[in-house]
Amino acid sequence: MIRPDFELLGLTDTEGVVYMSVLELGGGYVSTIARHAKLPRVNCYHTLENLSKKGLVTYITKDNVKYFSAEPPQKLVNMQEEKYLYTKKLMPELLSITNSLTIKPKIKYFEGKEGVKGVFEDMLTAKKEILGYSNLKALADLFGDYIPAHADKKMKQGIKTRIICPLTEESPNYIKKYYPKNFPPELIEIIYVNPREFWFEHEIMIYDDKVAVISLNPEELIGMIFESPVYARSQRAIFNLAWLGATSFIAT
Repeated sequence: MIRPDFELLGLTDTEGVVYMSVLELGGGYVSTIARHAKLPRVNCYHTLENLSKKGLVTYITKDNVKYFSAEPPQKLVNMQEEKYLYTKKLMPELLSITNSLTIKPKIKYFEGKEGVKGVFEDMLTAKKEILGYSNLKALADLFGDYIPAHADKKMKQGIKTRIICPLTEESPNYIKKYYPKNFPPELIEIIYVNPREFWFEHEIMIYDDKVAVISLNPEELIGMIFESPVYARSQRAIFNLAWLGATSFIAT
């Protein structure tokens, strides 16, 4: 006989063993049931009391001693159906609670080079322009083999990007090297800033209701996406302020 998964039936393992024993015996006194279930008498008695409260066993008193009988197994089915119906009735209220928390920030975490590429892929879902801070040299060093395909998808989808980036010898050639030929130039704007004062070791991108953060340090290859309308609005405002101010610090 296959041993039932008592937990799925809403019973502890001991309750299941005792209930099965009462079923097999057709009823009995505590001492008889305890021997059959191979349990101490005291434990068996308390378990029978619990089963009685759950409606799975009943008892009558004979000569001041309780004689226990098992309710038909159909009772287990009825109990599960009652739980299902109760949960189904409760669902609208539970869902309303969930909906009321829709503004709660969501955070996704990515690790390793392949994992971090998932952050870039998510950026391709942007419905409006992407704003952010990057380090094109560090980005190319880490993801140079991936950037052309990503840039091509972004251009084909017409996603505009504005970034602030420290100026390096390599960065002015970044677009020519990694972006597709004859791409619409209005889809990418870069302001270069003095690397001595503004050296970024993370890429931070703001799009829709999300803020993506990617470490550009090879010893710390992690990425995160914060999904929060409130946080995204704040970061967008900070970026626009930085964009306006960056014209005063353009590296030469």
